[in-house]
Amino acid sequence: MKIFRPILAAIALCAAVSAGAQDKPSKYEMRAGWMASVANINWPAKKGLTQEELKKGFITYLDSLAAVNANAVIMQVRPTGDAFYPSSIEPWSIYLTGVQGQAPEPLWDPIAFMIEEAHKRGMEFHAWMNPYRIAQSADTSRFAATHAIRQHPEWFVTYGGQMYFDPGHPGSAKYTNEVVREFVSRYDVDGIHFDDYFYPYKVTDKDENGKTYVVDFPDTLTWEQFGKPFFKDKDAWRRNNVNQLIRMLSQTIRETKPWVKFGISPFGVWRNKSTDPVRGSDTQAGVQNYDDLYADILLWSEKGWIDYVTPQLYWKIGKKIVDYPILLDWWIKYSNGRHLYIGHSMGNGADEIERQIEMLRAKGYDQVQGSFYWNAASVLRNAKDRESNREMNPMLRSLNTTVALVPPMPWLDMTAPQAAADLKVSGSAPIVEVSWKPTYSDNLMYFLVYKFEKGQPVDVSDPSAIVAKLHYENDETMSYYDKQGRKGDFTYAVTAVSRNNIESPAVSQAVKVTKTAVKTK
Repeated sequence: MKIFRPILAAIALCAAVSAGAQDKPSKYEMRAGWMASVANINWPAKKGLTQEELKKGFITYLDSLAAVNANAVIMQVRPTGDAFYPSSIEPWSIYLTGVQGQAPEPLWDPIAFMIEEAHKRGMEFHAWMNPYRIAQSADTSRFAATHAIRQHPEWFVTYGGQMYFDPGHPGSAKYTNEVVREFVSRYDVDGIHFDDYFYPYKVTDKDENGKTYVVDFPDTLTWEQFGKPFFKDKDAWRRNNVNQLIRMLSQTIRETKPWVKFGISPFGVWRNKSTDPVRGSDTQAGVQNYDDLYADILLWSEKGWIDYVTPQLYWKIGKKIVDYPILLDWWIKYSNGRHLYIGHSMGNGADEIERQIEMLRAKGYDQVQGSFYWNAASVLRNAKDRESNREMNPMLRSLNTTVALVPPMPWLDMTAPQAAADLKVSGSAPIVEVSWKPTYSDNLMYFLVYKFEKGQPVDVSDPSAIVAKLHYENDETMSYYDKQGRKGDFTYAVTAVSRNNIESPAVSQAVKVTKTAVKTK
């Protein structure tokens, strides 16, 4: 018998609630932490760390997120056209060993390790990839011999001192699609995630008279070859390039593993009302997704190409030109039935983030399904609010007093897994063992263990009774040890949970716990 320690002990969840009835936290709410690898922002902390140091650092981040009841990690695995895993397509990342293309010594797979550790803690792992950026400088000498720029220099351009895949070249999209296909095929990943970097943010310069102008993205050659013969409008062509990439990736992910989610975290403003009086938001942002980054987010959700959108609403409540509550309402209106998670800048401080999360929860689970935290370091290092000196960890713990399940997506597999079998409760106070035999289902991912007090009915809609969430790993028998097994009458129940967080019927056993034995009732 393989024995599992509780992954998420003493879990107290509340059932999903309707809009406006947010006096209790929802049983289902996405709570994710972003972890950036580019420029060694989060993980790895620096280049050239040992395997032991890398593993320790990642576990520390995961544990800090679990401590504030987060249920997903968004890990950047492809920052600059290189990889944090052994890829047959792209070289090892420069941010891992310090030399692009140089494998870690001894050879190991950081992503396989990360996914395993996340799942152990009942957390989803979303692989964050950048589709176009390949370098934060124009120094081509640092590219590995196996980098795509060595074989296909015609795919790439330099803009604002950084290097990118040219989205207008068909080879760029096909290449990125194969990178995603390889990753999804190889790993037990829960989601693929892109942030706001599509076409790069506009770069400005000054002319000989000192007048500022916008530098056009250098895609003239591909426009002449692939765009101009078919499009009258260059901006429309650029948007189409990104649209086709998103459509292609969505199809590839669905064909490879239909349960893997595809999410986008765009800049917080799609278009200002002054630009688009019909659908624009009442904002005055200097950047617009549709016009400046050529990212037509609304089309992607309308077409069902993406599963969730996480707009980066990094502004404070009350900011005149881009007000958080105005944008919150706008994204609710235009999420098009896909899940909406709000991206928060934790640098705004504990007081502000608390107000923002409370505001989105007040909208109701049916309108907003959760939050992403940028970035995980604010939780790990317990950042303080500069104005109030309030710490981030206690604030998040007070907001997330319970652990929540990742919300089910009704357009994915809604089939419940088979219920557990042969439930047994044994031991004696103060340690009670609950064991069962899993019944295999191809969508089985976790088990939830409930504990009900004397006189309570077996009500699995009451998440406050959940005491553990255990990852299924093809085991014949699973066990949970209740170390709070005090004397008295209790009922234990177990449900199987699918990848989409759909629960099976519960199996239960009423018992009387004494100092010397557990007696079945």
